[in-house]
Amino acid sequence: MPDVSPLIWALVLAALVLGIVAGHFGWGKRWPRPFGKLHPDYLTGLDYLVTEQPDRALDMFLKLMDANADTIETHFALGSLYRRRGEVERAIRIHQNLLARAALAPEHREQALLALAQDYLRAGLLDRAEGLLQQVSEVPRLRASALDALRGVYERQHEWQQALETYRQLARIKAAPPRLVAAHYLCEIAAVAMERGDIGAARNLLRQARHEITPFPRAALLRSQIAEREGKPELAVRLLRGALRESPKLLQSELPHLLDLVGPERRDALLAELAAQAQARDSGELKRLVFAAISADLGGAAPLRAAIEAVFVQDETLNAVWQAGRGQIEGIAKEIGALLAHAERYRCSECGFAGHSFYWHCPACKSWDSFESYAMVKLR
Repeated sequence: MPDVSPLIWALVLAALVLGIVAGHFGWGKRWPRPFGKLHPDYLTGLDYLVTEQPDRALDMFLKLMDANADTIETHFALGSLYRRRGEVERAIRIHQNLLARAALAPEHREQALLALAQDYLRAGLLDRAEGLLQQVSEVPRLRASALDALRGVYERQHEWQQALETYRQLARIKAAPPRLVAAHYLCEIAAVAMERGDIGAARNLLRQARHEITPFPRAALLRSQIAEREGKPELAVRLLRGALRESPKLLQSELPHLLDLVGPERRDALLAELAAQAQARDSGELKRLVFAAISADLGGAAPLRAAIEAVFVQDETLNAVWQAGRGQIEGIAKEIGALLAHAERYRCSECGFAGHSFYWHCPACKSWDSFESYAMVKLR
């Protein structure tokens, strides 16, 4: 959430508190009473807000709210505002204050438990959040919200089996995210099975992933790794090429591995075939191939010369470098390759997070399959 100036933040909270006052004194039903008849602590709390003393203001409003059972919704609104602003400790205080009320109605207690769990999530207290969310997930009207938040907890803890089970519960009440998410959970579990040497279980999990969504390049990539472990290089190449065809963004990370699999004697033939396929599709895919090849120190490979020249000519910045270097492809490619070695190669299409490594699960916004190949290179 973008930063809000202290004055605007104070005004927003002041508006909320005036809402409390309105409800407390029945404004709207009749002409409001003069401010002089208000409880003096209301005005003191407002003064604390305007003078940027939020802790003192919060203490004042909590005291006043304790005396008035009609301010429950304002409790929730204040807590949500504090949490969104990143002031999680204050949000926690508000929701704990609510839960401490002996006379709190059951539906409000359940809502307060969910809000407190969200506070804990924002604070990174995942164990506390998990316990509360499991409790709230038993409440029918809050079940979808609680289960989806619980799924997020399991993702952050890399508890993939529990994340998948929670996904299935959401699917039963028709509140699950796209099936792509379940397919990625299955791949995560399959990768763990491969690490412990249980290839049979990994294969079964990858079949389930392909049942969720087809085509699914991540499953093909893992199947290629299994084939390679089992000494089946031709199958590994076929599966890896299939994954790259379905998802060209993987070229940057997987091209060197593919070339290792085919061996030096077949390298040029494969590069020529990849260049022809990319050129037949679109300029974006050709550019991905060229940058992947340059990153792998293949700028001087004969089958790629025409492709590299075409990409350089089409790009305004690269064309300037090309002209300055008098068309010396190999030298220019080496210079760009050195820059790419330190460049941000991938970017999340959802939140814009950029990094050197490829992720199936964005570390910033937690979206799945949102990383795209991207080269932010500052040419000297």
